[in-house]
Amino acid sequence: MPPWRDEKKELAGHSGGWANKHGGEGQMAVTSMSRGRSLAVVLLTAASLAGGPLAWADEEPVVDSPVTVDETIDEVPKDGPDVGDEPPAEPQAEAAQAAQDSGDSDESADAENPGADAATEASGEPSDATVSDASVQSHRVRIKLDVTGEIFAPAGRDVPPVRRPIAVDARFDFVQTGTGEPSRNVTRRYRDAAADVRVDDAVRAARLPNDVRELRVSLEGATPMPSLETGFLTREELDLLETPFDPLLLDQLLPAKPVAIGDSWTVAADAAAGLLAIDTVESGGLDAKLIEVVDGRATVKLSGIIDGAADGVPTHVVVEGTCATAASDAEGGVRLGMGITNLAVTLQERREASHVAPGFDIEARLTVALATVERDGADVAAAEQSGVESRRRGAGKPGFVWHRDVAGRYELVHDARWRAIEDGPDGLVMRFVDRGALVAQCSITALPRAPSQSPPTIAEVERDLERSLAGQFSRFEHSSEATRSDGVRLVRVVATGRADGLPFRWIHTVLTDETGHRLVVSSTLEQSLEKRFGTSDRELVDGIRLPAEAESGPETAEDDRLTSGRQARLPQESRTP
Repeated sequence: MPPWRDEKKELAGHSGGWANKHGGEGQMAVTSMSRGRSLAVVLLTAASLAGGPLAWADEEPVVDSPVTVDETIDEVPKDGPDVGDEPPAEPQAEAAQAAQDSGDSDESADAENPGADAATEASGEPSDATVSDASVQSHRVRIKLDVTGEIFAPAGRDVPPVRRPIAVDARFDFVQTGTGEPSRNVTRRYRDAAADVRVDDAVRAARLPNDVRELRVSLEGATPMPSLETGFLTREELDLLETPFDPLLLDQLLPAKPVAIGDSWTVAADAAAGLLAIDTVESGGLDAKLIEVVDGRATVKLSGIIDGAADGVPTHVVVEGTCATAASDAEGGVRLGMGITNLAVTLQERREASHVAPGFDIEARLTVALATVERDGADVAAAEQSGVESRRRGAGKPGFVWHRDVAGRYELVHDARWRAIEDGPDGLVMRFVDRGALVAQCSITALPRAPSQSPPTIAEVERDLERSLAGQFSRFEHSSEATRSDGVRLVRVVATGRADGLPFRWIHTVLTDETGHRLVVSSTLEQSLEKRFGTSDRELVDGIRLPAEAESGPETAEDDRLTSGRQARLPQESRTP
C-alpha cells in the first residue's frame, strides 16, 4: 500500500455526505462532456509507477473487501525528469517549426523517424473521411506535448501532501479523414502515439498497440470520443489519446464572422472547456486576437485565464499561444475559417486531487501541425502487408472501456464513468463519477475456484452479507438469482442500512461459471444517490466475462494472460436479476 494511504476508510463509515463532499451534486453552468481528461495526456499513468494509484482526495472512502463466499459459507472476511535549463521556445517559433515539419513529404518524415515504417505497416488504410472543416481531404496531423511540473496527493489530516516531480514527453502522428457529414466523425490512422512519463527517477513508456492504430473519433458536445470499430479501448489507451486542443475542436477558435486586424473575440465557454480538456468553465475565458494577415495566412494570438473544474475539483489554467489559418478577403475585413494549420500554446495548470486522480501543478508546451495529404498506393500496400488482427472482438461503442484482470481471471467492458483507483492481485476498486460527482464505489474480486460446481444460494449470501455489515444492517431490499446464456450463475442481494447517520445501500453480486470460477462484485452508495446510480451495477455485471475452461489455464499463469485472444463483448441484453 502506498505510504500516503496508511489506512483504509470504510465507505459506509465515512463522515456524513461523502459523495456530496467530494464533488457533490453542484455543477458549474458551462460544461463540456469530458470524461475526466487530463491536460498532460498521461498524468494518470504516473500513479502506476508507485505500484498503485497515487492517492485521491483527502478523506476519501474506500470500500471493504467484498463479501467472499466459500464452499461452506461459514466465514466472511471483512477489512474493516529532470527539468532542463533550456527556456521554452516561443510559441511562434514552435508553430513555424511544426509547419515546416508537417510540410515535409512522408518519405523525409520517415527518414527522420526510423520507427515510422514499422508504425505505418501496423496501420490500416483510412476510410473516406474529413477533418473539421468538412472537406473530403485527408490531413496529416503531428502533435508534440512536453510537460514539466509536479503531481501531489493528500497524505492525511495535518500532514503535508506528497509531491513528486513529473515530466512527460508525448508525440502523435496520424492521418485524419472524415465523411464530410454534419456529425464531424473522423477516422484516425496512427503512425505514432507514444508518451514517456517520468516521476522522480522512475520512467514509464506508454505506446498505442498495433491493433488499435485505426480509430473512429466522434464529437459528443465538445468532447472527442475515440473508439474502435470492432472492440474497445483500455483506460490507459484512452488517457494516452486524449490531449488538449484536439484537432477536431481547433476551428472553434475562429470567429464565425469576418474580422479586421486587431479585432478580438472570446471563444465559446463550452468550446474552451473542450479545448482545455476540462469539464467546466466557471469564470474567465479564452480570448483570440487577429494579429496579421500575410499572403493569405492569418496569425491569431490566444490568451486566457480560466477557472473551472475537472473530475469535480477546481482547476486553474493560464493559456498563451498562437495559431495560423488561411484567410480570405470579405466585406468588413477578412474571413477566417479555412482550417487551422498550425498551433503552438503554453499552458500552466494547477488542478486539485480528485476522487480518481492525483492533483498536479504543471507547465505544458503543445504544438499541433496539420497538412493536406493524398491517399496513395503506398499506404494501401503497407496496410495490406501489416496483417494486424484486432485482439478485441465485438461491436465497438464510444464511452466504454475494456479491462482485463491482471491475473487473467476475468475481463469486462464497462461504462467509462467507472474509474479504477486500485488494481492488483487482490482485486479491482473503481469509483463511479458522473459529471464530477462521486456517486458510488465498487470492488471486483476473484474468489478461489470452487472445488465443486455448486454456486452459493441466496440464503447463504444474505447471511454472510448481514454478518459483514454488523450493526449497519437494516434489511434486505431485494434478492434474486438467474443464469446467463453463457452458463454463468448470478446471485444478487441488495441490503440497506445506516452508517454514520446516513442511509446506505449495498449491492452484492456473486458470479459462478460452470467450471467453478467465481467472482464477487460489491457496490456501495448513499441511498440518496440511488436514482442517479440507476442500473449501473447491473450493466457492470453484464459486461463481465469469466474465462472458459480452455482459456483460463493455471490460476497464476500470467504468461497465458499476455498471449490469449481478447474477446470482450457487450451483452445483447441484461441478464442480471
